[in-house]
Amino acid sequence: MKAAPTFRPSELHAMGLALLERERAEARDRMAHGRKGRKISGPSEVRDRVGARFGISGRQLDKIADICRAAEAEPERFGHLLEEMDRTGKINGPHTKLLRARDEDRVLGLAPVKGRFRTLVFDPPWDEDNISDAAGHDYALMPFDEILAIPVRDWAEDDAHLYLWVTNNTILLAPPLLAAWGFQHKTVHTWTKPRLGRGRYFRNTTEHVIFAVRGDLKTRAPARATRTNHAWPVGANSVKPEGFYDLVRACSYPPYGEGFQRTARPDFVNLYQPGPVLAAAE
Repeated sequence: MKAAPTFRPSELHAMGLALLERERAEARDRMAHGRKGRKISGPSEVRDRVGARFGISGRQLDKIADICRAAEAEPERFGHLLEEMDRTGKINGPHTKLLRARDEDRVLGLAPVKGRFRTLVFDPPWDEDNISDAAGHDYALMPFDEILAIPVRDWAEDDAHLYLWVTNNTILLAPPLLAAWGFQHKTVHTWTKPRLGRGRYFRNTTEHVIFAVRGDLKTRAPARATRTNHAWPVGANSVKPEGFYDLVRACSYPPYGEGFQRTARPDFVNLYQPGPVLAAAE
């Protein structure tokens, strides 16, 4: 039996575009001659048919198309991702790099706000080595020296709480951070997740948030009955559970500031915002 031909990812993208244009031309011809026929397929329908024919999902074809468009629009910047995808036949790694580059553009347009806060939350974009390119984070990452230089001392009141998210791979980076930022470690909360997560050595099912204190600020009364292990629901990549923010509100004091905020909350000031430096609301 003759083996089916193997196509490069960019060739699959080109075939999908050609099929879509052919069907559109046929539909226009039918309409011009007053004939009826099946409705023209949308891009998603063509995508799914091309994918099924060559044993690839429609979602993967979307990623291929994203890389092809980016390489065509900015060949000097993204052409190497198209070359990598076609050379290796792998899609997820190059596409993750594309998303990360786009997020870096967003981050470059951010500036720190002015203001001091009694409670700070940070989920740094750790540049960890425990995740492969294919399964990696699709947002801009920071090397440790840049995280160390975050002006946390300027944001923290003399008496303040800090909640610092760490992964299993980065937990030992926390002590020098706390020292540089002027906080003392007090305890650790652990988020236990019901399904397997990412990881190169072992599959992570836990994530941690270190609670640290600057000065002499005790926790609020509800903390006396709050556990340090939590079975919060799991959402999208790196999105923290709402239950965590409920814990912060109950156990620590406003005003609240959050670095690297991914979901806007009216009572948590985003410490990095687009444009010129902004003043935090009183």
